[in-house]
Amino acid sequence: MENKIKVVELFAGVGGFRIGLEGWGNKSASSGFKEQIEPQYEIVWSNQWEPSTKTQYASLVYEHRFGKENHCNQDISTVEVEDIPDHDLLVGGFPCQDYSVATSLKNSKGLIGKKGVLWWSIHKLISEK
Repeated sequence: MENKIKVVELFAGVGGFRIGLEGWGNKSASSGFKEQIEPQYEIVWSNQWEPSTKTQYASLVYEHRFGKENHCNQDISTVEVEDIPDHDLLVGGFPCQDYSVATSLKNSKGLIGKKGVLWWSIHKLISEK
């Protein structure tokens, strides 16, 4: 496919969205990763940064799977919007800890929590792009 949909992947983790969109090695899960597919999507930039850890394991796994090119291991709130390529689709494995029902309402922080505030990076990117 010549005109692929250009995708920016935020909170990329180890690349789940990317595998879902591009397939794994140009093969899709629907064929048990046996048949070649023509991906309609192309990840043009990705970001994975875990604020509470020194070693960025998820980002390292992502880089091992897909390479370092166009992958950013930096706090998304410090990335300049103009440094993120133009794209057609924005996806993100949004950090859910501050919204999860797995914690009590007393401990749930929502939009003001350490990871809940990451929503505003999505909002900024959508607003400015």
